Amino acid sequence: MKARLSVALVLLVGLTACSSASADDGQGDCGDWPAYASPSKALEQADWVVTADVVKAVGSEKVHGTEAHVYSVRTMGLPLFKGDAVGHEDLKVVSTPQKCAAGDPYPEGDPLRDQKQVILFLTRDGADDMWRTISPTQGVLPATGDAGLPDRWPT
Repeated sequence: MKARLSVALVLLVGLTACSSASADDGQGDCGDWPAYASPSKALEQADWVVTADVVKAVGSEKVHGTEAHVYSVRTMGLPLFKGDAVGHEDLKVVSTPQKCAAGDPYPEGDPLRDQKQVILFLTRDGADDMWRTISPTQGVLPATGDAGLPDRWPT
């Protein structure tokens, strides 16, 4: 009985050490985001894919426990690739963060910052029913100026 108690105590201490190490490692990944082989594969998974003019940053919204940037975008009269053809003058879109712990949620840069016209791969998120990009790295594609969806991701 004493041996079982000792083994249980060792396992409990080991599990506690592992969980506190992973909680304090500072990486704060939000999870495993799928990698889409091409924009057409991302189009299949998104709820709405539309060309948009990025107007300005308008605040933040909690996503996976961190403050993610929110942008106002305009979709009125711009090419639509998937979803309802509802044009917006002031649609709020959350830029999905790369990290969800303390520190910069966009260590590789926010893909919507300093953009003019983009193709957005969006999904609905949370109780607020807010639109957000489907992933931190493949939710925003620079618009090419024509009405077509590019065959591949930019390099």
